[in-house]
Amino acid sequence: MLVPGATVRQLEFVIVQLDEVLRLIKVGRVPQLRLAHILLDSAVELIMHRMVEQRLRWEHRNFDQLEGLYRLRRWRQNGTRLQRQFANELSESQLEQEIARLEPSVTSKADRKKIDRDFLRKAEFLVEKDALPATLVPVLRKLHAYRNETYHRDHHRIEILLPAVLIYFDVACSVLDLYSPGSVIGADAVGPELARFQPNWRSGDPFEIPHLAATKLREEIGLDLPALQDALADHLSLRLQEMLSGLNYIEENARRLQPGDAIRLMQIDDGDVDAIFDSEVLRSRRLPITMQSLRDWVERAEALREVTDRDTLFAEFAILEDLFEPLEGRVNEAIWNIDEQANMRD
Repeated sequence: MLVPGATVRQLEFVIVQLDEVLRLIKVGRVPQLRLAHILLDSAVELIMHRMVEQRLRWEHRNFDQLEGLYRLRRWRQNGTRLQRQFANELSESQLEQEIARLEPSVTSKADRKKIDRDFLRKAEFLVEKDALPATLVPVLRKLHAYRNETYHRDHHRIEILLPAVLIYFDVACSVLDLYSPGSVIGADAVGPELARFQPNWRSGDPFEIPHLAATKLREEIGLDLPALQDALADHLSLRLQEMLSGLNYIEENARRLQPGDAIRLMQIDDGDVDAIFDSEVLRSRRLPITMQSLRDWVERAEALREVTDRDTLFAEFAILEDLFEPLEGRVNEAIWNIDEQANMRD
């Protein structure tokens, strides 16, 4: 009996993973959603890895030729007598012209190493090769960062976890849909997870599996865009309102602070003792974030309810979160310190 071919097995690995994510989403509890996020990130990276490998294989002829020319260049400078003899069969100008002709068509060794180990560089490379839309990169950047937080640092964004997982599932389906295996090794049998997307396995077109699976999986979960718009807008709006309240709390509980001073104080370096201890110096500092900045962010958060494109919506969400999160962290720390000092006095 034949075992599934290598390419079919690779497809099965990804589809079983996405099928498990589907089950975890339906459970809906935080531990399951956290695991779903990790599995989605792994599945997307695996698909991108295969897409990258495919495109690097297309370069192999030019890559090998270029490596040979680089070797001749080294031999001309530092080779043995016989190596220099081989290298001098081409003139220096001919050698450099050939290198210049081939380099634009080849991904360098250094970049290949970075692509191999870096999630985002894979996505950027595939955008450069017109294999992924550029709009996916900021979405993948943020979702991958969330994965790293929960996987490596035990930091879980519970309030936004379900919307993030639903977006990532839809994005994973988009990436799978764009994956086109260069070749498919036939199989005598496939597992039930794969077979449900193409029941007539023997007569069906195996190259259609990624598209069929992506379409079916997306149908089974669906992406409720209006609900997503509200969830993302509500999440950011709440955090921004809490930060505004926190700044007021700091001003009410700290000496010498007037309205507008707290946001300045949160941006001062710890070593700027003049600004820390002299309110007039503090107010003279030119700082990037103002109270108007916060009001603008609140308006932008509310405007998310009108963004009707998935990638644009989440990219704008990510930009806003990245803009205010460092300040938010300092505000929360300051509030904790005030409360801690109050507890010590009690």
